[in-house]
Amino acid sequence: MRKSYMLTALLLSLSLISTGCLAFGIDEETTTPTEAQLSRCRAEMYLNPSMKITPIGYKLEGSGIDDAIWFKFWTDVSGVQEIFDVKVVDTSKFKTGFTFSHEMKEIKWWDVENKELLGGQVELPNVRFMNVGIEKIVKVMWSI
Repeated sequence: MRKSYMLTALLLSLSLISTGCLAFGIDEETTTPTEAQLSRCRAEMYLNPSMKITPIGYKLEGSGIDDAIWFKFWTDVSGVQEIFDVKVVDTSKFKTGFTFSHEMKEIKWWDVENKELLGGQVELPNVRFMNVGIEKIVKVMWSI
C-alpha cells in the first residue's frame, strides 16, 4: 500500500515536471531596468501611470514558487498619494518609522538597513502585497 502512494507521488511529480507545471521564471537584477520591467512594476505595484520615474534598481526573484520584485526609484511628485493608484493603495495608513523586515544586504543599491522610512505594508488584489518605504527615494518590495 505504501509503495502505491510513493509510486503515485513520483508519477505526479514527473508529470508536473515534464509538462512544465514546475517550470519557474528567472532571477534578474539591474540598475537600468528595461521598459518591460518598468511596465511590470507600474502594473503590479499600482504606480501612477503618468508619474515620471527615474529607476535606481530592479531585482526580480522569479525562480521560486512565488515572484518577488524589489524596485527603487526617484520621482519628482510632491505627495505620497500621487505615487500610487489610491483606489488600490491606501497611503493614509503609511506611518513614519517603517522598516523593511528583509534588508537584502546583498543588493547594494537597496540600502534600507537601519533606515526608518515613511511607509508600510499594503494588501493588494489577488492575494498580493507590497512593502513601501519612502525617504526622498521610493522603495517598493512586491510579492505574490
